[in-house]
Amino acid sequence: MNIMSYTVAQNTSFLTISSVMQKIISFAYFTLIARFIGVENTGQYFFAITFTTIFVVLADFGLAPVLTREAARYPENSEKYVNTVLWSKFFFGLAAYVLVAAIVNIAGYPADTKLLVYLSGVTMFFDNMHSAFYSIFRARKNLRYEAYGITASQFITLVIGTVALFKHWPLVSLIAAYTIPSILNTIYAAYFARKVYGLRYKLAWDKQIFGLFFRMAVPFALAGFIGRLYAYSDSLIMSKILSREALGLWSVPYKITFAFQFIATALVASVYPVFSSLYIQDKAKISELFEKSWKYLFIIVFPLSFGIMAIAEPTIVSLFGESYRASVWPLRILLASLIFGYLSFITGALLNAVNRQRIQTTLIGAALGVNVALNLIFLQRYGIIAAAAAALLSNIILCVGGYIFVSRSIALRHSSIVASLNRTFWPGAIMGIASYLLTFKLHFILVIPIAAALYAALLFATGGMSVEMARIALQKAGIMSGLKGRI
Repeated sequence: MNIMSYTVAQNTSFLTISSVMQKIISFAYFTLIARFIGVENTGQYFFAITFTTIFVVLADFGLAPVLTREAARYPENSEKYVNTVLWSKFFFGLAAYVLVAAIVNIAGYPADTKLLVYLSGVTMFFDNMHSAFYSIFRARKNLRYEAYGITASQFITLVIGTVALFKHWPLVSLIAAYTIPSILNTIYAAYFARKVYGLRYKLAWDKQIFGLFFRMAVPFALAGFIGRLYAYSDSLIMSKILSREALGLWSVPYKITFAFQFIATALVASVYPVFSSLYIQDKAKISELFEKSWKYLFIIVFPLSFGIMAIAEPTIVSLFGESYRASVWPLRILLASLIFGYLSFITGALLNAVNRQRIQTTLIGAALGVNVALNLIFLQRYGIIAAAAAALLSNIILCVGGYIFVSRSIALRHSSIVASLNRTFWPGAIMGIASYLLTFKLHFILVIPIAAALYAALLFATGGMSVEMARIALQKAGIMSGLKGRI
C-alpha cells in the first residue's frame, strides 16, 4: 500500500498551484459567458449554479470533514470508513436532489430556470460523491491527486462550454459543461483512491460507524448548510427581490472575489488534518501552526485585496464590458470583506479540528442572521451595494468572533500576530494607493507588475519577509527540495 504523504507547505502548494490553474480557467470561462450571453442571462445562469451549490452540504451532511478527521487519526480503518460514508452520501445525495427539485417548484421560478437547476442538481450529486474519495487523500496528507482532478475538471468545462458558446447552444449546455466533468472526476478519484491506498469498495454499510459519524457530522452539516446560506443568501434574496439584470451585475464581483478564496481553502485543506492529528498527539504545536497560517495569509491577502481594489474599474470594463460598470463598487467592498473571510477560514478549521464545531456553527449562524437582516432591510433600496456592505460586516463578525474563541481554546501570542499584521498591512495599503494613482496614467495590465515589485520591496523593508524566510518557504513547498521532505 502506498502511504505517500506530504508536508503542509507541499500540500498547500499542490492545491494552490492547481487552484490557480482552475481559477484562471474558470475566470476565463465566466468572462466568455458574461460577454456572450449578456447581463440578464448571466444572472439566470449564476442563480442556477448558486441555488444547487447550497444543497451540496445537505448531500454531504458533514460526512466528508468527519471522514478526513477520523481517517487521519485512525488510518487503519480507512476502508470501513469510506464504504460506509459512500453509501450514506449516495442516499443523502438523492434526498438532496429531490429537495432541490421540490423547492425550485414551490418557489415558482420560471420553467427555463427550473431546467437549469435540475441539471445543476446532477452536478451537485456527483460533486458530493467524489468528495468522499478526496477525503481519504486529505487524511493521508496527499493532495496531489485532488489537485490534478480540480485542474482537469475545469479544463474540460472550459472546452465544452466554449464550444457551446460559439455554437450558440441553449443555456442548459453551459450547465452540462459542469455536469460531465463532475462525473468524470468521481470516476478518477475512486480509481486512484483504490490504486494508491488499496481501498476495496463493497456493498457494505456499517451501522456503528454510521451512527458514530452521524453524531459527529451533525454540527458539521449544520455549520456547512448555514455557511452555504451565508455565502449565497444575498443571491437568493436578490432572485426574488431584484431583477435578473441585478443578479447578473452581482455575479461579476462575487465571482471575482470568490475566485481568490482558493489560497485560503488550499491552506485549510492542508492544515485541517494536521490540526486534527496534533489535537491527539501534540496539542502544544497547534498554536504555532495557527499563528504561521495567519501570518502566511496576511502576506497574501493584503496585496491581493488592495491591489484589485485599485484596478477594479478598468478591469471590469475591459473584461466584461461597459454594461457591467455598476459592479465596480460592490467588487471593492467585497475585496475588503475578503480579508476577514481569509482569516476566518483558519479559525473555523481549528475550531472544527479541536471538537469545537458547535461554536463555529453558532458563529456562522450569527453572521448569517446579520447578513440576511441587512439584505432584507436595505437591498431593495440600495441594490447590490447593500449586499456587498452586508457581506463585509458579517465577515468581520465571523473573523473577530472566531479569533476570540480560538484564543480561548489554545494559547496564542497576540503580540506576535499583531506585529505580523502591521508588517504586512502597510505595504499592502501603500501599494494599493500607488496602484490606483497609476491607473490614471498606465494601462491596468502594466500596473500589476509595478504593484507587485513595490509590495515586495515594502514587505522586505518592514520585515514582513526576509530572504531567509523566502528560501525556507520555497524549500518547504518542495520547489527547491524536489518534494523530498515528508512528514
